[in-house]
Order: sequence, then C-alpha cells, then structure tokens
Amino acid sequence: MNIITKRSRFGLLAVAAITLAGCGSSGSDTPEEGMGVLNLSISDGGIDAEKVCIKFDGVQLKKADEGEPMPVEDFEGLVTVNLLANQGAKSQLIWSDQVPAGNYEWIRLIVDASRGNDAGSADSDPSDPKCIADDGSYLVTRSGHLYSLFIPSGEQSGLKLIKDITIPVNSSGNYTAEWDLGKSFIAPPGLAPDVLMKPVVKLVRNNEVGTLNGMVADELVDPALANPAVCDLESDIAPSVYVYDDDEDRENPVNGDDGSIEPVATGLVDQEMQGMPYTYEIGFLLTGNYEVAFTCDGKTFIPELGKEAIIAIGAVETVNFDADDLPPTSE
Repeated sequence: MNIITKRSRFGLLAVAAITLAGCGSSGSDTPEEGMGVLNLSISDGGIDAEKVCIKFDGVQLKKADEGEPMPVEDFEGLVTVNLLANQGAKSQLIWSDQVPAGNYEWIRLIVDASRGNDAGSADSDPSDPKCIADDGSYLVTRSGHLYSLFIPSGEQSGLKLIKDITIPVNSSGNYTAEWDLGKSFIAPPGLAPDVLMKPVVKLVRNNEVGTLNGMVADELVDPALANPAVCDLESDIAPSVYVYDDDEDRENPVNGDDGSIEPVATGLVDQEMQGMPYTYEIGFLLTGNYEVAFTCDGKTFIPELGKEAIIAIGAVETVNFDADDLPPTSE
C-alpha cells in the first residue's frame, strides 16, 4: 500500500493542544510570582491507520521582548504519543511546567524523527494502541506496513509554531496546534523504509474553537445499500467528512470548479464496532461558518454543495449525513 499516493487515506488533522494554565494546575504547584504554567497536550482528528506514533523530546519558547529564545526544556522520561488514541476533541498531556508570564513569538516542539533509526521495528503488536517509547516516530497502516517517520533537521529545528502567545500571571491561556499529516508525507526515491514528513502545523487559540460531529447513514458508506454505490470499501481511500471555509458562493461545489480548494480539516468516518452507526468527530475548529460534505474519494461530495456548519466557542455542532442526501438516480 502506498501511503504517499493514497493521500486521502492518511488525510488527518493531528492536533497538539497547548494549554497555558494558572493556579490549580494538575501538572505543577501554584506558580511563583511573575510565572504561569504551561501544560502541553496532544490530540488527533482521525486517520485510517493502526498507529501514528510521535516521540517528543522537549519544548522551547521565544519571548517577544528577548533577543534569544529560552533554553530547550527537555522532557523528563520518554514521551511518545499514539495520535490515534487521542482523536477528535480528545487530548493527552505531555508536559507541564512553570514559565515566565508574558508575550511569546513562537513555541518549538522537539521531535525524535531521524532517518535510518528503524523506528517501530520492535513493535510486535500493531493492534495494541501502545507505542514503543524508545524507538523514534513511526506509522503502521491497517494492512500492517511499517514506516519510520523522518523530519529533515528535526533534531535541530523541531516543529516551530509561530503565533502571538500570551501567558498571563497566575492565570491561563489555551492554544491548539493543528497538525495536518494528510499534507505532510513525501516518499522520494531511495528513502525507503523511511517516509519524509514535513509537518503542516497551525496554532490557534482554544477560546476561538469548537467541535463538529455527526452520524453518516449506512447507505452512504456501505456499497451494498446504494445503487449506484457511493463508496468502495476495498479502496485505499477511506470515507471522510471534509470541512471547507464558507466562501458565501453556494453555487459552486465545496471543492471548487477545478478541485483546487483545500479543506481546512478532515475527519474519518468509522464505526466504533460492527453494527453501530457510522460517526465522525473533528475537534479544534476555529469559530466561524463552514461547508461540510461527505466523500469517499476527495473529489465527489455528498451533498455537492455541502451542508452549513456554524462553529461557536466551546460548543459542539452536529451535522448528520442522511440517505436523503444521495443525489437522485437517473432512470
């Protein structure tokens, strides 16, 4: 299976939830004078694979009023996160510590993703959500293929997230880094068994985001229930919900006339277990108006013009896709 050419199968919104907390934080004692507490968590929005294991080694901050960044804060112990165990609006805390209150220009995540380290080779059970903690970053497909993830200059530069960040004195500020791995895989010749990963990451404020979820009718997913069938369950492309900015031009399909418009987020459509409804969840969406649609190939959408979704701060917006959304068949 080619995880590079079958991009939609790995189209995911992987999210690092960065919480800047104040007094009462579970991760640290009451902050000292002039300090706040940084709690760093990780979450994922859905991917059609068994595991995506990312190993984090540390974090670095750059204050806006200082010339040099703060020293790298190495994590105590091994911190490896399986993004698939933290999907949708879920997150996992990976670090908590006091930092000076004030304004920051950027935060850098130090990731262990180097070439030729055979990451994941000791993982004997791909179905076990637990990652091998001391083996770098790696990905396991549902068909059992293992790929070591390699980030160029990752050990030196890490993942730099640029945004105006404010840590109030003895108070809190909440941020989320959206990591879209669907745009982040490259497999140049000669790199195998490694896969080059150039992460596409966006930092948002948690007080500007909400969650989208819903159900998808069996008729839209199961090819045996629709004529003609919408999905091919043997395909390398997984059923998904795409989220697009609402450009107020509802006369055009949500993917644009030439298919060039990129979604701001995608969510995998799946069953918790056989016989249960098909559902999806996409967390950490900026507040605003969106168009959402169901797709099995990233090109054909149901409904064609999408459905309106309004994301409000801290709220959950539900948009379902029903059998009635199927286009009428020609006689």
